Amino acid sequence: MSIQFAVNFTKSHFNIVYQCYKESNSNLRAAQLTLASLLAAVPIITIILGILGFTPALQEMQTTLLQLIETHLAPGTSEDVLPYLIRFSEQARSLPLAGLVMLILTALLLLNSFEIAVQEVWKISTLRNIRERLLTYWAILTLGPILLAASLSIYGALLTFRWQGIAIGEFTAHLVGFSSFILYFIMLFTLNYLSPNAPVKAKLAAIAALFATIALSLLNTLFSSFAQLFANYQVVYGAFAALPTLIVWLQLSWHIILISTCLCASLHHSQIQTKTVNT
Repeated sequence: MSIQFAVNFTKSHFNIVYQCYKESNSNLRAAQLTLASLLAAVPIITIILGILGFTPALQEMQTTLLQLIETHLAPGTSEDVLPYLIRFSEQARSLPLAGLVMLILTALLLLNSFEIAVQEVWKISTLRNIRERLLTYWAILTLGPILLAASLSIYGALLTFRWQGIAIGEFTAHLVGFSSFILYFIMLFTLNYLSPNAPVKAKLAAIAALFATIALSLLNTLFSSFAQLFANYQVVYGAFAALPTLIVWLQLSWHIILISTCLCASLHHSQIQTKTVNT
């Protein structure tokens, strides 16, 4: 009886999430965010490297952060795409003030596009005022990379740490291997918890973030399994083979993130409806 109830409950929520995904035009939003991500990649990397280049302590974190980006970039694209992005970002630093302002605006527009998509999923018509949005976006672009690079540096330091002469490298190696899963979860939980302009319960946001974290991990595993297939594209497309692979990976990733947002919103709406019926 309990198994049948669980199956019906899961099926019901699946239909609700699918309906939410369909009504919010998330399929179109994922395509828009994919294009925005391609346009904003260089500005975001330029801002991150510029911030991490302020002090020698932060400069040491650049390598660690770039290694993380290379690890989690779609297999078959990191060796080709990442060097170009870094090179473009270095060239962008020599732009005049007007050019730098345009780069920053491009990065902010990506975050704004995502927030609009989230509010549409939640059926929220009132957006945050421009001041709150700019402060939030700037905090994401500045504090986010510093905290991420700092956490990665701590993980790297743990690998070589010795406590009372006993090697704990094996334990910390497993911890670092699991750290990408943790970082995914923290990022997705933050997006689900802070993006909607509405009260969000941490527990429900965590459930949605956990689902998306598992899905993104499976996506990366799938792309890694088909790395040889992507390599075959280089025979036909040459250096351009990395671009379609990156676009497919980006679009699938945005689909997963938006489905996670739909799940978070549907869980909240279902809970509200349940409370209304009970009262």
